[in-house]
Amino acid sequence: MSRADVLEWHAHARVEKWDDEQVAWVQRVTGVVAPAGDLLAAHIAPYEVIDAPGNLLTTAGLTRLTSLLTGGGGQAATNTATRLGVGDGSTTAAVGDTDLSAASGSTHRYFQVMDATYPQVAAGVVTFKSTYDASTANFVWSEWGIDIGTPTVSGGTTVNAALLNHKSSAALGTKSGGSWALTATITLS
Repeated sequence: MSRADVLEWHAHARVEKWDDEQVAWVQRVTGVVAPAGDLLAAHIAPYEVIDAPGNLLTTAGLTRLTSLLTGGGGQAATNTATRLGVGDGSTTAAVGDTDLSAASGSTHRYFQVMDATYPQVAAGVVTFKSTYDASTANFVWSEWGIDIGTPTVSGGTTVNAALLNHKSSAALGTKSGGSWALTATITLS
């Protein structure tokens, strides 16, 4: 097979972390009650940034992509239909995964709707971003994934429809307040 016949999937996650004091300062300066990751980053550097390269395209994700490519139907990854999920599961990601490995409905997993200006697309790169405020996802973050549901979704502890991808053993940290922004980029080349 020639190099031109290969489609490659490259995924990367980045978690930017702001503590409660940093978030409160941005709230005072901007007047925004719940500042998202881009607004936080524009005003103050995060106290920590964690990068986690790689993840697995699931069978459900591949099926969704090929269905959309051929006009076979299904919900596209829009701002109001897509969420980034995190959990404390430790099971190795597998191509057949349909959910995070942290138990469904558990308090140690959470799917957050994307921030207002996401997803963003440029030259084969899709960027997804969700901000988790002080009251959400306060547990060990050791796995992440993207799910795509109906045209309008909300944050919660259960997977919507198709789990596009899954990364376990991510070691992203233990959240206990503050605001964390999870940015996932997928590059197709």
